[in-house]
Amino acid sequence: MADYYFKHAAFLKTADIEIAQDLKLLARNCQKRLSIGIGTELLLKATYLKHGFSINQVEQGQAGAPSFPFTFQAISGFSQTPGNTYMLGDLVDKLHVVLPATGLQGVSRGLRIAKVFRNKEGHVVLPTHKFVSANYRDIEIALVALYLHSFQQTLKVRFSVEPNEKALWRIQ
Repeated sequence: MADYYFKHAAFLKTADIEIAQDLKLLARNCQKRLSIGIGTELLLKATYLKHGFSINQVEQGQAGAPSFPFTFQAISGFSQTPGNTYMLGDLVDKLHVVLPATGLQGVSRGLRIAKVFRNKEGHVVLPTHKFVSANYRDIEIALVALYLHSFQQTLKVRFSVEPNEKALWRIQ
């Protein structure tokens, strides 16, 4: 599902948005940012699970329960809350424990930007956004590194955000 959200964000155009003409760009940008944020959360959860780490919180009041992040083996014998997973900020903060690879320098910046995108677009719509193309490039760098180090896949991505910018989403 992360792939779906990222691909949607990469290729979404104002022409795809069904809203009043004067709101098309704002709505397109909001949708792109929200899709990037949701995709990032799903990708990080998949990364944790792929590497044997649980994403569910431990039920309160269990003496000796390990601190997050913990492997499924470490949490064996403790009850977890099936409906409560760790928040995106926790997943970003502890990623270095799950993937202690040296190729992840600079990844947290892109992931934190994606978290801000998700949080802002998920809670409020502002009439304007300060557009910083470097934010999208930082997210792309983070995603490329995560796909490689988490799933041994080569990702080529470009979120089309500027006029005439070509979108790209390809996984090999």
